[in-house]
Amino acid sequence: MKMRLVFLLLTLVVLVAARPKAGPKQKCKSGPVDLVFLIDSSRSVRPHEFETMRKFMIDILSTLDIGLNATRVGVVQYSSQVRTEFSLKAHAKLDTMVKGINEIIPLAQGTMTGLAIKFVMDTAFVAEEGDRPKVPNVVVIVTDGRPQDRVAEVAIEAREKGIEIFAVGVARADMASLRAMASPPFEDHVFLVESFDLIHQFGLQFQDKLCGVDLCVESKHGCEQICESSPGSFHCLCLPGYSLNEDGKTCAAIDLIQLNDDKKSCTMIDFCSFGNHSCDHECVSVLNGYHCRCQEGHRLLEDGKTCQAIDLCAEGKHDCEQICISAPGVFSCDCNTGYTLHDDKKACTPIELCAERKHDCEQICISAPGVFSCDCNAGYTLNDDKKACTPIDLCAEGKHDCEQICISAPGVFTCDCNTGYTLNDDKKACTSIDLCAEGKHDCEQICISAPGVFTCDCNAGYTLNDDKKACTPIDLCAEGKHDCEQICMSAPGVFSCDCNKGFKLNKDKKTCTDMDMCNTVKHGCEHQCGNTPGSFYCICPEGQLLQEDGKSCGTCKSANIDLVLLIDGSKSVRPQNFELVKKFVNQVVDSLDVSEHGTRVGFVQYSSRVRTEFPLNMYHTAAEIKAAVMKVDYMEKGTMTGLALKHMLENSFSESEGARPLDRNIPRIGLVFTDGRSQDDITEFAKKAKEAGITMYAVGVGKAVEDELREIASEPTEKHFYYTTDFSAISTIAENLKLNICPAESQGEIEVKDPCACESLVEFQQASMSSLEQLTQKHIL
Repeated sequence: MKMRLVFLLLTLVVLVAARPKAGPKQKCKSGPVDLVFLIDSSRSVRPHEFETMRKFMIDILSTLDIGLNATRVGVVQYSSQVRTEFSLKAHAKLDTMVKGINEIIPLAQGTMTGLAIKFVMDTAFVAEEGDRPKVPNVVVIVTDGRPQDRVAEVAIEAREKGIEIFAVGVARADMASLRAMASPPFEDHVFLVESFDLIHQFGLQFQDKLCGVDLCVESKHGCEQICESSPGSFHCLCLPGYSLNEDGKTCAAIDLIQLNDDKKSCTMIDFCSFGNHSCDHECVSVLNGYHCRCQEGHRLLEDGKTCQAIDLCAEGKHDCEQICISAPGVFSCDCNTGYTLHDDKKACTPIELCAERKHDCEQICISAPGVFSCDCNAGYTLNDDKKACTPIDLCAEGKHDCEQICISAPGVFTCDCNTGYTLNDDKKACTSIDLCAEGKHDCEQICISAPGVFTCDCNAGYTLNDDKKACTPIDLCAEGKHDCEQICMSAPGVFSCDCNKGFKLNKDKKTCTDMDMCNTVKHGCEHQCGNTPGSFYCICPEGQLLQEDGKSCGTCKSANIDLVLLIDGSKSVRPQNFELVKKFVNQVVDSLDVSEHGTRVGFVQYSSRVRTEFPLNMYHTAAEIKAAVMKVDYMEKGTMTGLALKHMLENSFSESEGARPLDRNIPRIGLVFTDGRSQDDITEFAKKAKEAGITMYAVGVGKAVEDELREIASEPTEKHFYYTTDFSAISTIAENLKLNICPAESQGEIEVKDPCACESLVEFQQASMSSLEQLTQKHIL
């Protein structure tokens, strides 16, 4: 009896201690918390479902102690992008927070949950947004679908930073993804409901997890002896020696002790020994009866007898990213096909066959977990083997708009043109290249164009040369293809007839009749005209000679010559003296019998270079020559007399510049006028000129070197060499220089004075004094 009394006393003590505490209903006071709702607003969340999500958040907030020093709440929504609706520091009161939730507009795009967790970790839980140091950070993620990005790694990073994550999945949510996001233990942080309409059903359970509400303490549970709390609920238990009645709340005492066979001592009843416990695994006897116990990895079912293997995979109590393989009470992780298990034996990484080069694509490898497909670069098409690529030949397929030539590159083309054509600005059409029109030919007369090429032809009366470019007039006269009696005058491809002087052309335009020239023309004979067939001649009285004009009579006969004047135009001559030189030249011209068939005159000026001012065949009267001389520009610079002699020999006395053929015995005379020493050698070409039959005259002024002048002049030197001390005296030389008059009149020389001789110095001094005196008089006047 004493033992029974002690047991009863203990039972009363326990019963009193187990009764619920009375107290007023109050909000969750779990201490300061920084809470962020991360809500999925992807397009799969329908409008009415989003409204249910609003109510879910508002219902939870209504149970929390909201305040800047209590629970702070922020809201972030996400889809393909992430947006903060309000931060932790935005609201200090529930009513403004509810207003902010009701104003949220869904984004309605994809489901980038990993991006959203990263955003919350880096942006929401910072001091600038209201995060408090040493205050727990809690995230409640509400989503209805599988994430479109990777969440495991970023969730691990967030948890390592001390953020506690609750994952609430609705309808289509993926349990493996929820577990990859949530903090352990999963039974306290992962929730999954079938629809948004049912989300409010676990609101109280969620609040318990968040706030740690004990319904045995906070509510009237009605348990007679012991109240045992569970998340969002409770159930009643009885003290040892009592059993729970059918009402689930009251308890009834049981007889715990039996009398032994000695009828003296007592033994606690071993209820398991009765053989009627029906336990699946083990029966454990206790003071007030027995209970069943299951082996490790199993749990006792509600009937208290049956044991069921604990399937942690099915219960979601695992952290496998993809596949959970269950064994009683334990699990292992695996990955889907195309993925490989991480070293942590939980997360999975896609097998990148492309990156690992485990493929046979020719160009582009497109990876999917554990598999790959091939593609081709732009301009290529995939072959039937789905691996190799063939360039797309738009030209061969006729998929181009080139007028002539299509040049193919993979997937593209460019246009070109055939030889002789050029590509237009539109890069498609071609235009023939007309070399004739562009002047890109060397035809002398007619250019006949074909695309990019040409041929030459000639005008009527011309024939094409062997070079197929130049044309030669068809000279019917020279070819004897005419019937003129005397003179055939040719024009390209045609001819006309004429008659010799003294004959006239008959009406047939071919034959000629002799004329009596002395009686029919103004013959101009000074004395007497003598007639010859087709011509006439003049006759002079006895003792007189017919002159070069063939008409006048005189005591001597002038000579026809070809005269080239080599005039020094070097810098030392000076402009004013060069004008005196030009007058000197014209004095010489005045003494000549200038005509086309008489004397011809050419003018060459030289300094450091040589310039033909006019050749022998340019002018045929003295007046024309004198006018041309006065227009000559002074060259200046050096004195290259040797170069000038070379030019005279090779060019000036050529037939192309008017020199008459040597077989006509027309004298060739060269006159060199210079005022200084030559800067090049004169010996070679002075000698060659004289050897070529040219009679050379040398006229020197001032600083001209006598030796050079004598080397230039022909023999006898005294008749071909002239010198004066200054330019004012050159007119005297011109008067004495008789180049084409009768030999009796040609003195050939004047006194050559040594400029350094005493009498020369005296003359120079007297001339200088006279000039100075005249200059003084001009200034005085």
